[in-house]
Amino acid sequence: MATGENLEAHVHDPDARIEAANREAVQRLFDGQPRLVDVRPAIDVLPGMTKDTVLTSGPPLPWSEYTGGQRRAIAGGAVYEGLAPDLAAAEKALANGDIRVAGCHDFATVGSLAGVTTASMPVLVVEDEHSGHRGHCTLFEGETKARLNYGLYDADVQQNLEFLADVIGPTLGEAVRSVEGGIPLRPLIERALRQGDELHSRNTAASLLFLRELVPALLDLASPHARALTDYMTSGDYFFLRLSMAASKSMADRAYDVPGSSVVTAMAFSCREFGIRVSGLGSRWFRGPLPAPETHQLFPGFTADDIEVMGGESPITEVNGLGGLAQAAAFPLQAYQGGTPQRMVERNLEMYEITVAEHPTFRIPFLEYRGTPAGIDARRVAATGITPVMDVGIAGRAGGQIGAGCFRAPLQPFLDAAAALAAQPAGDALPA
Repeated sequence: MATGENLEAHVHDPDARIEAANREAVQRLFDGQPRLVDVRPAIDVLPGMTKDTVLTSGPPLPWSEYTGGQRRAIAGGAVYEGLAPDLAAAEKALANGDIRVAGCHDFATVGSLAGVTTASMPVLVVEDEHSGHRGHCTLFEGETKARLNYGLYDADVQQNLEFLADVIGPTLGEAVRSVEGGIPLRPLIERALRQGDELHSRNTAASLLFLRELVPALLDLASPHARALTDYMTSGDYFFLRLSMAASKSMADRAYDVPGSSVVTAMAFSCREFGIRVSGLGSRWFRGPLPAPETHQLFPGFTADDIEVMGGESPITEVNGLGGLAQAAAFPLQAYQGGTPQRMVERNLEMYEITVAEHPTFRIPFLEYRGTPAGIDARRVAATGITPVMDVGIAGRAGGQIGAGCFRAPLQPFLDAAAALAAQPAGDALPA
């Protein structure tokens, strides 16, 4: 921070001033200590949430602009919530404004793929131990192909969402609340990085580590649904992704509103566009075209023509130096999303060129325990043309997951954010 004898130098040196602001922003990221403290219906914990609101991923759009799987998921969420009797009625109510659509990020939450979050859906409540910043995310819908976040809505999806709301959410919430002080997530993330996860597209170790932390509470749980919760948590490898997202949201929100900072605090996309937020520019979205996969691995029977980008806010993990910025920690991803170990290392090393610092505790064993590149700098992205790497699940045009891939963020939002920072009056660029 610019204080004392070096204040005058910072005032007259824009680069030094911005570097000081960026150091402040990344330090806030690094100081985050997220803990899972509860699982509750969204309306009980999301600030500003109402019964007739449907949240979705990406920079917010008018209802008329949503298309494909994201549009189906929003309408399906309205039917699930009882706001409309069927999809046709939901479409009409959404068009009339009787049902409100809003962006997840504005409600202290993040959404996976289509990201639909409605009032009664259970959300993970992750709270920063020091600042109290909270991040939220809905529960993983399971290994079933019938998932709302992948743009599907039918009777099976409805039944699965009801199971999460009536059985899994309340039971998990009861177990978590029984753990004094909540369950610290950062130590699990740190350890999982050393065991082959990057905490976005690979969460195998993290999911098991979290289950181990929860086992004592599960053993003491006097609930008829304890076995159902255990079966749910051991049915696949992706339970922890939603925890990683919620934890990343709570940490990233700590870095907002450092005047002059060019550190990215959010990356997200809708079915239409990709957007970023930057610390020194508050909650303003800078938007650009949708990202395209640099490499991908599709399930049998699908081709690149079947791919549909329908939104996603899981790149909040990359904002914190995880996911695509930790690819070299997770070589098994090559079998899931394509590419080679060599290319994963090359991408990871490239990310150091566009970040402010190396994470002090998120470390990559293959790189001799070097800290992950952290604090994406919009100015460096704009200057180099190197854009952030993101590990993303791939949806199909007919809905459902059809594979996974490594995506590159588009350049335009970073160019626009850098220009907006450059246009700020000098006084506005001093760190707080």
